[in-house]
Amino acid sequence: MDAELKQKLLQISTCDISDALVKLRLDGDGTQTGGLIPDLKMYSPLYEAGTTRIVGPVFTVRMTLASDGTSPRPSTHFVDACPGEHIMMMQVPRGVKAATWGGLMSIGAKTRGVQGVVIDGGCRDLAEHREIGFPVFARHHSTLGQGTFVRPAELNVPLSIPAEQSLGGVAWPDTKVNPGDIIVCDVDGCVVIPADKVREVAEMAQRGKEIDERIGKAIAEGMGVAEAMKKFRT
Repeated sequence: MDAELKQKLLQISTCDISDALVKLRLDGDGTQTGGLIPDLKMYSPLYEAGTTRIVGPVFTVRMTLASDGTSPRPSTHFVDACPGEHIMMMQVPRGVKAATWGGLMSIGAKTRGVQGVVIDGGCRDLAEHREIGFPVFARHHSTLGQGTFVRPAELNVPLSIPAEQSLGGVAWPDTKVNPGDIIVCDVDGCVVIPADKVREVAEMAQRGKEIDERIGKAIAEGMGVAEAMKKFRT
């Protein structure tokens, strides 16, 4: 991803990106997830607050239970394997209450130039991540460490991220995350953009942002919400 495109995405919210993915129907397998990596919260540098936004290609890590004797074992620690300027995405087996990311990992990742970590699971050592300003997005946090409960199994492989809850009894579709896809995270959440669709999504999201800014200005000047939306979105 070139520097100009990255700068454009840094100016666009995850909400605008999700809207663009829905309009363009560009989720990787045709499902309408809007690229959302579900049920995550920003834990660092602040908890669910601030203007932090990270953009970068994804490096994936699939974790497995520590008791798993059949899955492979990477020869390199996942932090050491992650290239600089990337965002690490970790998937953890459902139901694990332990953290899979701690303060030492944030130090190592930041030193390597990693942009942040997105965890489909837990983190710990919140004060340490915040002290160094390293972006951490996760499902939950814990006091428990990784080693006794989970271990890495595969690096840079496709992931399929399920949601915690169904919608009206119908399962929410999984979000597909492939190595090299672009992840954007901010206070509203994390979204993934297919690698070959990034420029198209960025342009659509920018148009959507500009339209909403015009609508907001018109509403602030006294126009009704319905009238403003009809005028500018139509």
